[in-house]
Amino acid sequence: MTLHLPCAALKALTTASVAILATTASATAQGVFMQQSNDVVAIQMESALPPSSWSPSTVTPGFTGQSYFRWDGPNFFSTPGNGVFGFDFEVSTSGSHSVSIYNRHEDPDPTEENDTWVRMDGGSWVKAFSNRPTSVGSWTWETRSEAAGGASLTYTLTPGPHRIEFSGRSNGFKMDRVHIYPTGANGENAALPESPRRFGDAYCTTVPNSTGLASSLEAIGSPIASQNDVILYGADLPIGALGYMAVARTQSFFPNPGGSAGNVCLGANIGRYIGDVLVADGSGQVSMALDLTSIPQPTGSQPTLAGETWNFQFWHRDSAPGGGATSNFSRGLEVTFE
Repeated sequence: MTLHLPCAALKALTTASVAILATTASATAQGVFMQQSNDVVAIQMESALPPSSWSPSTVTPGFTGQSYFRWDGPNFFSTPGNGVFGFDFEVSTSGSHSVSIYNRHEDPDPTEENDTWVRMDGGSWVKAFSNRPTSVGSWTWETRSEAAGGASLTYTLTPGPHRIEFSGRSNGFKMDRVHIYPTGANGENAALPESPRRFGDAYCTTVPNSTGLASSLEAIGSPIASQNDVILYGADLPIGALGYMAVARTQSFFPNPGGSAGNVCLGANIGRYIGDVLVADGSGQVSMALDLTSIPQPTGSQPTLAGETWNFQFWHRDSAPGGGATSNFSRGLEVTFE
């Protein structure tokens, strides 16, 4: 079965000059890291762009991922807030969560060059450190909190989004990754893959479908184009509704194309995944893995490169009030790849 966006809509999108709707920011550019099935949020430091004085490095062996961060700025033992970077993440469990940093320091004295500043959700900065003799010259998960009298670094978290941030403290301190997990769980496994991210910005005004809700669209995986690891998820759809994804480089707004109940939020030169017809499951959801090496466009498929922005939308069949057939659209999703 082949589904088609009405030709009248495509023609109008190509020729009309329509004001682009402002996007609604939903997260930072690097996205929101999600709790995995093992309850661990695993984050590689190099997933952030290092601010001044944090240097990505591969000199010291034993790190995971592509690199680690080293604080090359001066010592800031009493003044946190220098070289700040951080990550947005979310948890589904409530209560005490441990924060473990895979870290390393080289000074023969285990109490020197052994710490960083950490804060959660914009709260107070605390010194996090490792000071066992075995931590010298070795990668370790040891992460103690000075504010907790040297006990493990923990925070009480509620289900939902949070943000953890780091600030330079001791010159030469190295950090490779951070894990956040329910206290007592096994969260110190450096072999765990980095957690998937939810990323992209929702935009555009949409019309509720026959469920009474406006369908949504989100991207989960990695925004790094070279990793080619992105799944689009549509939700709040009528059960059993047929549809397909569409994509364009630009945004626009065209209401009720070809008699549709919804609005097109994509600009000119729309590519359609008409070979990947999706059917909403019993939860009103669809999903599709993207091939970032082959994004459909009217003139032929194109690869996605770092720094490029693509806009996605899901078109689907729907039923009109009082009966009869119509169609509708999800909200738009703007994704800038790294």
